[in-house]
Amino acid sequence: MKTGIIGARGVGKTTVFHALTGLAPIPGQADARNRGRPGQIKVPDPRLDFLEATYGSKKKVEIELTVIDYAPNPKEQKEGAALDPSLLPLIRDVDALLIVIPEFEGNRVDLVKAVESVEAELVFADFEQSERRLERLKKEKGQVDFERGALQKCLKWLEEGKPLRVLELTAQEIQAFASFGLLSRKPALVVVNCSEDQAKVDLTDAEKAALKARDLDSFRLAAAFESELWDLDTDSQREMLREAGLEAPARDRLIAAVFRHLGLMTFYTAGEPEAHAWSLRRGASALEAAGRIHSDIARGFIRAEVVGYEDFAELRSDAKVKEAGKLRLEGKDYIMRDGDIIHIRFKV
Repeated sequence: MKTGIIGARGVGKTTVFHALTGLAPIPGQADARNRGRPGQIKVPDPRLDFLEATYGSKKKVEIELTVIDYAPNPKEQKEGAALDPSLLPLIRDVDALLIVIPEFEGNRVDLVKAVESVEAELVFADFEQSERRLERLKKEKGQVDFERGALQKCLKWLEEGKPLRVLELTAQEIQAFASFGLLSRKPALVVVNCSEDQAKVDLTDAEKAALKARDLDSFRLAAAFESELWDLDTDSQREMLREAGLEAPARDRLIAAVFRHLGLMTFYTAGEPEAHAWSLRRGASALEAAGRIHSDIARGFIRAEVVGYEDFAELRSDAKVKEAGKLRLEGKDYIMRDGDIIHIRFKV
């Protein structure tokens, strides 16, 4: 999963990046063509730790969340502008966006207006892209009527200033736009970069309503405070978090927020060679889970052997799971559940 950090100048985007990843900007990543500075956050998972220990796995593979900070371009992003326009093509391939809004001493803005300004840039970029595509379709022959109609539907919505993530699209329409990287369709979290004493302050009802109307979620982060945690040992980190009234560091809370907002869950493959955690959208099938592991496994899918994590944790071995009748044989249409441990039989 890749998330891109965006926002106006001076809102603390790089401080947020450091708070989440512990990484300073990577040298050599700020050239004109590749301005992204990635950092990986491994998703803490006690269930995966248990599977690794129980199976005696030689390798453990956690789910990773990649957070990308982007090098600024002062020539493109003017003071007070919501976004750097040269950044827009770079964020088309990310899975989600982190929209940073400042709420710290010396830089406090109206959250709703700031979000609306960022969204307006995303909507306008999508409008221009969709309009260009529609113009090209006018010159093409063949089966383009469906795409033309879908684009006209989107353009009408975008013309009203509304993001595409709140436009109801059919599965066929979503598939037609899959390669477009439409920005206002991307799931997004509003990261409120606040001072330490404001880290647990909730949004107002009006702010919540405004974000909900755009299908946005929020996440509060005292970025400057959390950045300092990386210089401390584990015990000192816990003490600082406790004094601040926070149960976990920002990276852990962000992961939970991203999973919740993107509608994701976790399933596992486990054995002596490797214990592996995989992310999957809620409601996905066993066939889609197979595709997450490897396209060949999905192509040759025969059946899935599935046991729920709670059952395995209680019985602690494959043999006992089978004896207790907890191992289920499922077909490709089986709807996966959070915590499922799966072994797929396949032939290609």
